[in-house]
Amino acid sequence: MLGHNDWLRVAKEDFLAAKGLIKIDLYSASVYHSQQSAEKTLKAYLVFKKHPLVKTHDLIQLLEICMSFDAEFRNKFDAVDFLNPFASKFRYPTEFNLPEIKDAELAAKHAESIMRFVLKKIAEPETGQTDIFVTSEKR
Repeated sequence: MLGHNDWLRVAKEDFLAAKGLIKIDLYSASVYHSQQSAEKTLKAYLVFKKHPLVKTHDLIQLLEICMSFDAEFRNKFDAVDFLNPFASKFRYPTEFNLPEIKDAELAAKHAESIMRFVLKKIAEPETGQTDIFVTSEKR
């Protein structure tokens, strides 16, 4: 079974993909990867808490489960509410307007805030968790 660090690694990859896709004007793909980053980050927290894996893309559902462990997760409701539709909304061109740069930038900002929040929650000294935002050149 994958541990929470595995989930965080993949969440970071999605986050970095989202940021990179903004730079080349691929906003639909960027918001999708921001949502995926947030989803995997919340699942990392649940794995850390030894909660059974929930097979859903619904960030609000995942947040509610996280809140059962720590009420402070409520502070991330606006972020997950913004990101939640991006799991499927822009995967196919339908009646929705395509996202613009401001949407992609805000989605990435929300994804990062969720990652930093979860990292803070699991970064107790006894866990040995490190900051996944530190790159090799910063070490």
